[in-house]
Amino acid sequence: MSNPTFFQPFVSTSVTIDSTANSLQGIKKNHLSPNSYLLAGTTGDGLAPPGYGALYIGAIDGSSTSSGSGSGTWYNFSVPSTWNPQQTSAYGPDILTAGTGPGGIGDVALTGTWINSSGVTTGWYYKGDISALNGDTSGAITKGFQNFQATTKNNSPANYTYLHSVDGGYVAGNYTTSGGPIGLTINVGPGAGSFVFNPLTNKQTNITYSDNATYHSTFGIWENGNNTYTVSGGASYSRRFLRNRNMVNAIARVAKILPDAALGHGMLADIDPITGIATNIHYYNYNNDNNRYSSVITHFQGIYHMGDDVYQAPFFAVKTNGEIYGGNAYIHRLKNGQFSDNAIWQTFEPTLQGSALGPTSVAGEANTGIFDGGQPFASIGSTLSYFTAAQILK
Repeated sequence: MSNPTFFQPFVSTSVTIDSTANSLQGIKKNHLSPNSYLLAGTTGDGLAPPGYGALYIGAIDGSSTSSGSGSGTWYNFSVPSTWNPQQTSAYGPDILTAGTGPGGIGDVALTGTWINSSGVTTGWYYKGDISALNGDTSGAITKGFQNFQATTKNNSPANYTYLHSVDGGYVAGNYTTSGGPIGLTINVGPGAGSFVFNPLTNKQTNITYSDNATYHSTFGIWENGNNTYTVSGGASYSRRFLRNRNMVNAIARVAKILPDAALGHGMLADIDPITGIATNIHYYNYNNDNNRYSSVITHFQGIYHMGDDVYQAPFFAVKTNGEIYGGNAYIHRLKNGQFSDNAIWQTFEPTLQGSALGPTSVAGEANTGIFDGGQPFASIGSTLSYFTAAQILK
């Protein structure tokens, strides 16, 4: 089971910006063109000004063009200038129709965050022609954009709204009320929550979990094709992790790489986007260390359905000795609808360029993420052996 081929840094270079903190946060297969993908991220800082939304359309390879890494096409764009944005970041992409854009793409659905002049992080949603965003760093395009600020459990506006992933017309999101390295790393805490956003109504439906977890996060959503949806993310049962000094140091390291992850256990669940009720909830710890109070942090960053009831979930995991791991978990849905007790774990091994500790999204054989040095990567590698092994999980 060989390591994938990593291309790092994988970035847009068509816009000059005073930042090196580029990121890649989402990926979808482009079914309209062979060996083509749609990648979403940020040119510039993904958490603070300055920054622009970034899209890549094409093959994941070691080539480069005048617009950036890869042999495909890069777009950089801003949310509408009428919002007075200080920064734009793209998180989740979805291809809706064929058209005349790169890779044969027409309309897309995109989600992400933007920062206003008061420093508030707010969500945005775009539905429209992908080509309309080409070079729109001035925010001239307003058609198709929606602004969304989540409401907390106390019915107050959230200071941080994250629209992470979009599929089948719904968006998986989280909100928090305070920042700081630990607060943003956890993406959960007092007054925080996870939700499903409906662009048609511009409203959120808070997710209801029938478990005893203290906090939940929801980073990925997948439409299963039968009007059912599966989400991925994480859950935490207590703050005991923060009592270990090595763990605090490890979290501080993770905060520099993935500033909106969750503490605790990786999670898969089915949700009803209308009611917000979660069912078939299942938690996972790295390498199947399934002690409820394990010393390992595991979080799922996204979700992809490979077929034959096998799901992929990109993960990162932290041990109390400070060791950090990243890769993909492969999980089987059983005939009774529940998820397998264990997962197959594909751990990315260190390369000459460093370690791919922060996978952010997956689409079969392809991943996006961030290396320990902070630079974004895109990768390609065979997943057949993991897919085959996952099919027999119980």
